[in-house]
Amino acid sequence: MIKRLFRLQPAFQLNIVFFTFLCLILLIFSDRLPSFNFFIIYASIVIFQIFLCKVPENAFLSFIKNIGLPVFSVLIAFDTIGELIAYINPKDIDAVLLKFDYSILGFYPYVYFDKIANPALTELMQLSYCFYYILPFMIGIYLIKNGNKQEFYRALFLVLFCYYLSYIGYMLFPALGPRYSIPHMFQNELNGLFLAHKIKDLLNSLEGIKRDAFPSGHVAVSLVVLILMLKYSKKLFLLSFIPVIFLIISTIYCRYHYFTDVLGGILLTVVTLLVGNLYYSFWLSKNGNTVIKR
Repeated sequence: MIKRLFRLQPAFQLNIVFFTFLCLILLIFSDRLPSFNFFIIYASIVIFQIFLCKVPENAFLSFIKNIGLPVFSVLIAFDTIGELIAYINPKDIDAVLLKFDYSILGFYPYVYFDKIANPALTELMQLSYCFYYILPFMIGIYLIKNGNKQEFYRALFLVLFCYYLSYIGYMLFPALGPRYSIPHMFQNELNGLFLAHKIKDLLNSLEGIKRDAFPSGHVAVSLVVLILMLKYSKKLFLLSFIPVIFLIISTIYCRYHYFTDVLGGILLTVVTLLVGNLYYSFWLSKNGNTVIKR
């Protein structure tokens, strides 16, 4: 069984292993959970991933396997893990992260931004924060369009690996972030010009209150994708470089993250690229350097 799993594309291996891991987490903490509904969801993703890897491929199933299911898996994992953390590890570390921030910088950057905030800057920062949601699609579409299937699968694996490592980080180090943990320290509402308030309300309604601050997945995933762009497309890299810098700043300006979260996101980027590329290259060497694996 392990040999069969190893023959699958690393991205598909990862999905099977990660959601199996989540099933085990549910079993371990079953006495703390109000329901067991998530187990059915996680097990279904594992079974469906295995099914997609076994059936003959066509254009529709290829889209579901390579794009649809990975996107769905990331969203489901984020949403459900956010709810589980309160039961499996309810001790938030916001106070610790605040202390780290002050120890490193000598001030609280989100409080400083509160003093200089203005509608135009808030609009720019909130829009920059949303750039994160399209970055993975930009590199994925570019690689598919250029027929670079091997590097598409590498990129897919690295991006999923980064997401799932960040989710494990949320479980180990739960934190709400400045907007929820220290609202009393802010004197002003972050009001934009046109879209900022609507975007903020939409994100708050979709995400709810989650302990997803450390490490910053926004920073980690964005940097992983940016580095992939540097490798595969200098034009995409140059197009995205400044928006990603603004995105990183926006995580603090918009009060979603601590400075320490950003540092954690940078560290997560390094771990993702080092470990992920090592494993993918090892997998290629053991599978005849071919990507035509279900």
